[in-house]
Amino acid sequence: MVFLFFSNSNSQIWLRRYSKFTAFSTLGLIFAGGMVTSTSSGLAVPDWPNTYGEFMFTFPLSKWVGGIFYEHLHRLIASFVGLLTLVLAFWLWRSEKRQWVKNLGWIALTAVIAQGILGGLTVLLLLPTAISITHAVLAQTFFCITIALAFFLSKEWDCSESEDGLAGRTFARWTVILTITIYIQLILGALMRHTGSGLAVVDFPLVNGAVFPVLNEALLSSMNWARFDLGLEPVMLSHVFIHLLHRFGAVMVLGAATFVTLHASKHHRYEDRLFLPVLFIDLLLLTQIFLAALVIWSAKAPIITTFHVWVGALLLGASFFLSLRTVRMLVPSGKLRFLFQRDPDMFPTAEGWRGVASSYWELTKPRIIWLVLVATTIGFYLGAMQVAQSILSEPWPLIHTIVGTLLVASGVGVLNQYIERDADGRMKRTKTRPIPSGRVQPVSARRFGVLLSAAGVIYLLTTVTVHVALVAFLTVFLYLGVYTPLKKKTTWNTLIGAVPGALPTLGGWLAATGNLELGGWLLFGVLFLWQIPHFFAIAWLYRKDYARAGFQMLPGVESTTMTKTSLYCISFAVLLMICTTLIHLQGISGQVFLWGSLLLGGVFLALSMDAARGWNHERARRLLMGSIIYLPLLLLILVIDRSFI
Repeated sequence: MVFLFFSNSNSQIWLRRYSKFTAFSTLGLIFAGGMVTSTSSGLAVPDWPNTYGEFMFTFPLSKWVGGIFYEHLHRLIASFVGLLTLVLAFWLWRSEKRQWVKNLGWIALTAVIAQGILGGLTVLLLLPTAISITHAVLAQTFFCITIALAFFLSKEWDCSESEDGLAGRTFARWTVILTITIYIQLILGALMRHTGSGLAVVDFPLVNGAVFPVLNEALLSSMNWARFDLGLEPVMLSHVFIHLLHRFGAVMVLGAATFVTLHASKHHRYEDRLFLPVLFIDLLLLTQIFLAALVIWSAKAPIITTFHVWVGALLLGASFFLSLRTVRMLVPSGKLRFLFQRDPDMFPTAEGWRGVASSYWELTKPRIIWLVLVATTIGFYLGAMQVAQSILSEPWPLIHTIVGTLLVASGVGVLNQYIERDADGRMKRTKTRPIPSGRVQPVSARRFGVLLSAAGVIYLLTTVTVHVALVAFLTVFLYLGVYTPLKKKTTWNTLIGAVPGALPTLGGWLAATGNLELGGWLLFGVLFLWQIPHFFAIAWLYRKDYARAGFQMLPGVESTTMTKTSLYCISFAVLLMICTTLIHLQGISGQVFLWGSLLLGGVFLALSMDAARGWNHERARRLLMGSIIYLPLLLLILVIDRSFI
């Protein structure tokens, strides 16, 4: 075996070289896969794992013609990368001392095996959209894993010394944000590519001659006439929407990259290890924009389209590498969890209009607002699908619902902080909030919260329906009038608080359908059930903080056995799997969501059971992170299943 042959003083050097070679080979595999899709060769070889009934590795070169060349070559390169990963995983297992690096090697091997299976399924099932998208996204994910392994094995990882500092942590935070933004953009690109939306808009940089087009039937008709002139089949509004979503993602990536570049120019201009990768990312981004234009102007010429995919992967890899390097250099060991948290020792001031605006924005709890708006939008979208209503041709009901919900949710967040201002001042986690830190006066916060909440309810009443406004008012009442006071009186507060936490989805469904049907209640059930393990994990991690504030959270007041908390987490995880299954049985979703939800639910249940074995910081944080990943991924699968399968 290779890892036995190099079991000497030079073993580590060769392992580093080998890991880098694996990463670069993966980049080549992505290019080969891009050529398969760009040339529509995905079904050029109709069987798998053989090639036209012959053993893949002995298939005659003389038969490599047309699309067979691209598909068969892709399979051979994939097999080569799989072999490289297999050797790397066992090499790490044999020679690497760090257990977490060994585990990452096994994760890489699992990912490449899963990628091979997905590749086979795309052929056997005739290129199903969901599997094709997953196959494309997993390729990018696997590429990042190989980069991580190469970096963790490098001398730089062993020799780097972290430097603490606010500017450094800000830069590290934004490099991570840039990487996440690029990753999401590549997901949108895969969605566009595998739904046939790449040429839904045939001009660039404008959209049918406009900067901000209005999505309606007139626009669609005009675009389809333009496609007809190019000899292309007509598209639907959903294709145009997906295409524009990808363009919007490009704008977000450009914005994040611009901030990273400006920050690097100001604080790290003379640090070549940071500034040069930033310049390389900027060069790749400009190249990617130019390639995007050429893709449109050339009507998706295969080689140009493939380079667009390949440069996107290279951009992700460069940004991910920069994120790893900045975190290693600028974030001290053990402080990674503070990367996206405000420094507890710093109380920001509210001087100037920007400081005041920032403080009032923070009062609204924007992170929670984001989840509320996503839940409302998905509830509306699924409800609209049930009644055959198009949100693209008739977007205003959704827009009114989102605006009203935004106002109500913001007001609730402000008033919650007003009511709990004294308790927030006693908790380390919340003492820097605007009211306890003195940036906003309590009276001003109360007026602001009442104004937002009232405006939201009135807006929904006048622009949507009375029933949706009543749901919004019920949310305000239950959250502020029932849940918030009960936090200091009973451990049942979490279950009660989960009701207003799940109402936004029901409100979205009601706004679209006008009825409280079973489908809406099932979506309500998903959000309600998910909150219990999620918030119990938070309550355990911050149990001392909650105790200082006088909050009666079950994980904080229960004995060390944590019997009730564990039982709740496991029971609600099981009920969550049942609820998602009922969504399928009700006809709201298809097979993809059914199996995807069962897989996610099984992982969520496993994390709950793992925490129940003995609660500690690591297991509680794993459960928390699992819950954070679970919900958006579940909702994403549901939307994809309902829209494209």
